[in-house]
Amino acid sequence: MAVGMIENGQKMESSIDFAPFIKALKKHWWKILLFTVVVTGACFPLISGMSSKYVSTATVLIKAQEDNATPIENVDGYDSTRSPYYVTQLNLMQSRVVLEKAIKDLKLNEDPRYNGGVTVDDSIRELPMTEADLMKATVKYIRKHLSFSEVRLTQLVHVSFEAEDAQEAARIADGVAQAFIDYTIDKKVEKTLAAQQWNEQQMEELRKQVASKKKEMEQFLNKEGLITFKGIDGFETQQLSIMTERLANATERRMLAQSHYELVVQNLDAPLEDLAAIPEISSHPQLQDLRIAMIQAKRTLFDLQNRYGPKHNKILEAEAQIRAIELQFRRLLVELKLGLYKEYQAQLAKENRYKALLNEQKNGFKLLVAKRDIYESMQTDLQKTEDLYKEMFLRSKEQELSSTYREPDAVLYDPAAVAKKPAKPNKLLLLAMVFIMSFALSTLYVIIRAAMDQKIYNLTQVLKKLGLKPLADLPEMGQSEDRSELVNLIRSNPYAMESFHGIKTAIQLASPSAYCIGVVSSTEKEGATLVSQLLADSLSRNHKTLLLDLDFRSETGLSMLPEFLPQADEAMSGASEAKGAAQWAGANDNHKSLFISLNEKLDFLPRGVLEQSPLVYFSSEQFLHMMQELPELYERIVVNLPSLTDNKDTQLAAKTLDGVVVVMQAACRSVPVIRQDIDKLNQPDINTIGAVLNRVQADNLQSEESKQFIAQGSFSALLAED
Repeated sequence: MAVGMIENGQKMESSIDFAPFIKALKKHWWKILLFTVVVTGACFPLISGMSSKYVSTATVLIKAQEDNATPIENVDGYDSTRSPYYVTQLNLMQSRVVLEKAIKDLKLNEDPRYNGGVTVDDSIRELPMTEADLMKATVKYIRKHLSFSEVRLTQLVHVSFEAEDAQEAARIADGVAQAFIDYTIDKKVEKTLAAQQWNEQQMEELRKQVASKKKEMEQFLNKEGLITFKGIDGFETQQLSIMTERLANATERRMLAQSHYELVVQNLDAPLEDLAAIPEISSHPQLQDLRIAMIQAKRTLFDLQNRYGPKHNKILEAEAQIRAIELQFRRLLVELKLGLYKEYQAQLAKENRYKALLNEQKNGFKLLVAKRDIYESMQTDLQKTEDLYKEMFLRSKEQELSSTYREPDAVLYDPAAVAKKPAKPNKLLLLAMVFIMSFALSTLYVIIRAAMDQKIYNLTQVLKKLGLKPLADLPEMGQSEDRSELVNLIRSNPYAMESFHGIKTAIQLASPSAYCIGVVSSTEKEGATLVSQLLADSLSRNHKTLLLDLDFRSETGLSMLPEFLPQADEAMSGASEAKGAAQWAGANDNHKSLFISLNEKLDFLPRGVLEQSPLVYFSSEQFLHMMQELPELYERIVVNLPSLTDNKDTQLAAKTLDGVVVVMQAACRSVPVIRQDIDKLNQPDINTIGAVLNRVQADNLQSEESKQFIAQGSFSALLAED
């Protein structure tokens, strides 16, 4: 059962209970208010004495593309389509070189408001500060009060400066923005001039190369004996074409003469009529005359044959003339064949001669081709060098013009306006913030202190933090040094005694079968002795009850009360304590002398004088027999047990009891320490009934009986009645 309670307490302790926090705030509200007022009042002179700050903002537009004012391409261009472009420009605007340029342009390094309070005369006369030191201090100050912010999804950048003077804030904001614009222009001009200078150097080298290459080409032409007529091979090409044309003409004439000759040879024996039908033969002048003579002779023969007979002299003469013409025709063909043959031989000789000349020119042209390739390579090299020179010359002239055109990459789109009202500090807001923060901190302190408080203040926390069933709580009932007197006062007051009747009732409801009940405290002086004594008194109203004291460790326990000490005659004999439980011998002995009667139904059994260790006694057969015999004599037994701290007596004695009630003092010890002591009751044979919370403040009381007692005037009512 104890195990379940402890585990239940650990689980419930992890839950959040806001009631302690609310109570702590209600209790310390005046401290929170006082702290808030004191802190706010202390900060008021500081806040009211703060100087006003003015903020002016200039808007810079970063261009998305270059201006088209001139068709000449710039040396230093940009591509705004790249994602890091605008971020790069924003960071360049915040760079040290831009700030130094703005400082120099505005002469801020000479102003003591920005350079650390040093004037020019002071730096010369007293402080050995260099211009670099002044610039460094000024840059540090300007950078601290200067801010840059980009406008998302736009090309705009806000440049803001904070200063005590509104005019200065606007002037410096515009100056920084303009310094960035001028810096980009200066960089462009610087790059353009550097590129122009480099181009001029390269042009000078190209001039020398062109002159050198021309001289090499001239030396090559003189060395090889070449002339440049329509190119290096123009003359030879023209000569080769002429020779080729002449060879073609000679070949054509040779083929014509050959064909005529072969035609004459083939038709040399053919009839005259067939020969006359061949144009190449009939076109010869002599053959044409013979042909005409042959036609006339045949015409004359035909006429004579019509007049005379075949044997007539004129006919014979005409036939002889025809034969003479034919013979002459045949002789002429032979002569023609010889002439055509000679012509063919002459044309063939010309053709062979032209072929030889052509082959000779071809061989010479082949040698010329290699020289032409060398010359053309040299000429190409010279041409490319001259083209490069022309391009660089053109680019140099363009750069010369570009250096006079100053195109910025950004524009001061909206100059900073002079602020009419200070941007900060908002003194009312600061005071409100100080008030709220001090109030919040003090409240948080109270809440954290309450959250870290591990003590127990009411019955609800007993269940949540320890897992023990809460039985009842008892208020502070007085500070009387005589405990017997306090007990008598409580017994005489019905409202006070009602609280202990409530404890009895809670025990009976929690454990109806518990007749032998032990009362133990987690540590000494928590009220276990008082609770056990008054609980026994409450039980004796209805049952025959025994109050048993087993606390052998305490020097101020029940057995040490004056009414329980030995009488005078026994004291004279040397007995320091009355005989009691330690002297219990057995069932056959007479034990009536050990009991002290308090009333008709209540007896008290002291602890007696123990000569051995309590641990040995609680483990002995003597103790076990006593705990078995006592329930036969009494209906209810209340046992006062030693505290759980620093001993194991209660662990041994509690095993013989029906249940144990734990008494603890409110707001005394932390939960981990109490739990460490209560864990000693975590035994299989020990029944932990619940807990009684003693000395609870009136505001934390939860049991009805204790509230009624407080409502009747607390312990003062007891004194009044007495």
